[in-house]
Amino acid sequence: MNYDERNQRDTLFERLSGCFLGSPKPDNLPGGRTEALRRLHTYDPASYGRTRNHIEGSVSQLSPYLRHGMLSLIEVRDHLQSKFPNDVARFEEFFRQLAWRDFFEKVLTWYGHGLDEDLEEPKHGVARSSRIPLDVLNGDTGLPCIDGMLSDLFDQGYLHNHARLWFAAYLCHFRGVRWQEGARLFRQHLYDGDIASNSSSWQWVEGTFASKPYFMNKDNIANFSGGKWCNSCKVKCPFDADYPTLQHRLFAGSTAPFVSKVADKAAVTNNTQPASHDIPEDIATLTPATDLVWVHDAAISWTDECVALNPNAAVAFVFNKPALQAEPWALHRLNFVADGIDDLFKNIPNSTKVTLVGDPVERLTTLANKLGATTIHISEHPNPSVIETADQLRLKFRVIVHPRTTLTAYPLEPKRFSRYWEKVAIQVLGYRPNSHKRKHR
Repeated sequence: MNYDERNQRDTLFERLSGCFLGSPKPDNLPGGRTEALRRLHTYDPASYGRTRNHIEGSVSQLSPYLRHGMLSLIEVRDHLQSKFPNDVARFEEFFRQLAWRDFFEKVLTWYGHGLDEDLEEPKHGVARSSRIPLDVLNGDTGLPCIDGMLSDLFDQGYLHNHARLWFAAYLCHFRGVRWQEGARLFRQHLYDGDIASNSSSWQWVEGTFASKPYFMNKDNIANFSGGKWCNSCKVKCPFDADYPTLQHRLFAGSTAPFVSKVADKAAVTNNTQPASHDIPEDIATLTPATDLVWVHDAAISWTDECVALNPNAAVAFVFNKPALQAEPWALHRLNFVADGIDDLFKNIPNSTKVTLVGDPVERLTTLANKLGATTIHISEHPNPSVIETADQLRLKFRVIVHPRTTLTAYPLEPKRFSRYWEKVAIQVLGYRPNSHKRKHR
């Protein structure tokens, strides 16, 4: 990033005051489709199936790019099939994991805002708190494994999927916190934080989107972490028991086993900074255009149909300031998205490209009126905020929603991944795989 680009980024963060947590870090994950393609082209899933559940396993870490539309599931699938033809064993398990993301998007499409609440009745009667304990928010629980996971979450914006399940089980079952609070914490800090995969996974752990709650014991953590934390741990381990013992301890009572006064003193995760006045962009000198493309944060790619089919349109991205003030993101998340927007703007021919801050409907309406635009193009996505923004803009403008090509066609209610996979595996793989059970994802 050159001097001018750095100044522009600093100005953006000034406009986003009150919308983020933390401070800049030198090792932020770079965003953008260019970086996404580089990572995709160097990834080999040969050992993925064998090692994916291990913390140091051969995972792709492409999820932040998939979440923001910098890559598509179909694109990843097709690239690997082309790169490793006639070698289905190399990528079958990896493609199955891609299907989890497709499944979760279908869950969001089906339930919408309903995904914010329990999809099913809890499978236990244990009370839950609506506040995250301070020791958790501070990353200082005294448990090396949990504190290590929190350090990765806060500092790196990344957690291996298995670690996400462990932490979710700890927060929900061992500390008695509502899954919604944990999902919010992950959305704020994870590079790939979203509604579909994130909320569905937390509900899967809680047991409100599964036949039973998920939890782990010490042996499970030690095995799949390679003893990373357990080998040197000196504290009394709350996970050191067999599964029947833990199940009774966690779910037989009316409260979680380790809820304490610390939880009573907990603070909510919304640690916003005082909001400053939004600096308005100078949009008076922009070239007039009849069409405006709204790029939302799940469609940041020059291959997205919405952008690719409209080379003469004005293009705008809007950081949703009211939403970010209500639920601030870690600064590394904002940096990642800003990288993606910069990369997008460098790779499209459109003459008018702007980044706005504020309420999306208000900012897009003002911009469209200044440009003389009568049509707004939007990429289809199941996120309720995208749908609602499109509906509000439709009251004032002609709105064209460009359809997304999804990995699978599945018109049924997405209740269980196993049922979904039984129907769609042939669409994903090109053949029907041998069925075999797994203990977890």
